[in-house]
Order: sequence, then C-alpha cells, then structure tokens
Amino acid sequence: MQDMGMTDLQFKSWLKQIIRGIEGAKDETNKENTDKKLDELLKDLKEDLQG
Repeated sequence: MQDMGMTDLQFKSWLKQIIRGIEGAKDETNKENTDKKLDELLKDLKEDLQG
C-alpha cells in the first residue's frame, strides 16, 4: 500500500501541536515539569514517526 503522507493543512496542524507543546513546557515554573512535558512531546513525535 502506498503511503499518502499529509496534506499541507494536516502538516500545519501537526506543527501547531508541536509548537503548543514546546510553549507549554517553556511556561512551566520548574525544571521537573518542563522536562516532563518535553518527554511527553518527544514520546508523541517518536510514535508519529513509527506510524
């Protein structure tokens, strides 16, 4: 089966989710919470890559 990929709109939406995740981590008040949010974002991105 051929992988169709994302439309431009889907890709932009995916990028917005990443940006929101990074901004949310940046807004945290302590390093532990920042690291937790970044770990969650990395986990989600790795899962997306695996399909």
